[in-house]
Amino acid sequence: MKIHLLRHSVFAAIIALYFLTAATPANSQTVINSSRIGGYSEDITFVTSGALKDKIVILDGFDIFAVENKKKPTGAMDKVFDVKVPEIDVFPNGIAYVASEDLFVLNQNVHTNKLYFFDQTGAYKGKRGIQYLNPAYLPGHLEGLAYIPASSPFFPDHLVMVVLDDLAGGPQRIEIMRRDGVVEAELYRPDWPASFTSDAGIAGVSFLAPNRLLVTTYDNNIWTLDFSGNIVSGPVTLAANSGFEGIIQLGDTNIAVVDYPQKLLFLDSSLNRLPDKDRNDLIGLDLNRPGGIAWNSDTNRLLIKHDDNLPVSAGGGIAAVPTTLDSAAQIVSLSADIIRRRLTYLPDEHLIATLQVSGPAADRAILLYNNDGTFNSQVSLSPTSLGFNPGQPVALTYIPVTHEFVINFNGGTGDQPLERRSLRVLSRAGTLVRTIDLTSTGTTGVGGLDFFNFGSGDRFIILGSAGRAFVTDLNGNSRNSNGALFGEFNSRVKLGLISRADIAAITTGPLAGAFAVVDPQNGEVVIFRLD
Repeated sequence: MKIHLLRHSVFAAIIALYFLTAATPANSQTVINSSRIGGYSEDITFVTSGALKDKIVILDGFDIFAVENKKKPTGAMDKVFDVKVPEIDVFPNGIAYVASEDLFVLNQNVHTNKLYFFDQTGAYKGKRGIQYLNPAYLPGHLEGLAYIPASSPFFPDHLVMVVLDDLAGGPQRIEIMRRDGVVEAELYRPDWPASFTSDAGIAGVSFLAPNRLLVTTYDNNIWTLDFSGNIVSGPVTLAANSGFEGIIQLGDTNIAVVDYPQKLLFLDSSLNRLPDKDRNDLIGLDLNRPGGIAWNSDTNRLLIKHDDNLPVSAGGGIAAVPTTLDSAAQIVSLSADIIRRRLTYLPDEHLIATLQVSGPAADRAILLYNNDGTFNSQVSLSPTSLGFNPGQPVALTYIPVTHEFVINFNGGTGDQPLERRSLRVLSRAGTLVRTIDLTSTGTTGVGGLDFFNFGSGDRFIILGSAGRAFVTDLNGNSRNSNGALFGEFNSRVKLGLISRADIAAITTGPLAGAFAVVDPQNGEVVIFRLD
């Protein structure tokens, strides 16, 4: 499993605009309930001084957690602060504790030439630009960060960071830079193994005393390098895991790596396993990387798609969750290595629907499941079936009154921007009925949508670009005949969500008339009303 597939999200290009646009508040929003239902750790670091001294610090979504480094840890994995500041547009990928400044440094993928600094209380201390060796170079993706201590004979008191030239899988490089962001050396060798530069890729990096570097790759391997980029030893393989992200050497010289979703595995300085020290902390309901949400009107439960692209044994699938967000029951188990996106519910047929996205274009489909979790049927979305190629399906809802699916695609042959701001209405059998043009709304894309009718007519609620959420009629109009907005707000400003994957209208039960939105990057669900 390659956890880093999350970085390929179709929203990466537009999330950078979240803070630039605050939609006109045509409605007020009342948050009814919110909770982190899962986690996804990207990197770890070790703190050597201050209030968090001797703690392992974990970057998980937009939150920073700390755990004690003891042979028999007794404390919980505690959240110490979050990094939801205006400058951070998507979840960060790397974290390191900079001992000489008593600060944490983070990176993220919208601005691959920036570093972000926080103190141990979570106070934001500003950003610093990265100056790469080639002034024209700008990587397409960043991964792990680490601090090289002042005791190192090579590049003391420096930072080291993993970069990718592009999102297609490499090549990958290791940049060594001063704390002010000026790169002084780059490690890259054409004879590195394929797993360093392929889609497996380097994820984490750490200093290994007294004069080495450790790197992890997504194929569960740990390698030791010198400061010229030569492989000194490896790989050390930790089988039956889900792909390592961060790695760090601790104060007692032991090594810790973080496995999916936030499981810490320990080794000694010679990379021999120390399984008695391992810990597996769960966040919320253990519904990690939630990528779809729908309302089951038959059970008065939310349906949440989670842990996509993971083996069934890891718990990937669709779960039922009450609006209290305090429990979960697995309904559908999904097979490994197939990306499925978004959810909707067919109340007239009592079926759960999700989009199959990955694989050949011929395999794109709406997959339908019964409420007992068994597979029911599918509706093909292949170019052959549709009669044209709109690209991968992105968002999905169902109109029960007309028995039609509504889908947004990411663009195939033809005008991709036009496809992204369009909704395709398909019959229950998958035949194109009509196209809804959303150009007049000003959105450049659709993240998620749902159909609802709360007494004022048939409507869509749409997660648009730049953090916008807005309401339209079934023809894509966002204003009534008097020119007034049906409803619009900025979900980051009003709901505190930096990313949003999907949205569901709650149509039955005590919270009928509310909505639920899911954030995949922070593993969060927010239930709210439009007042």
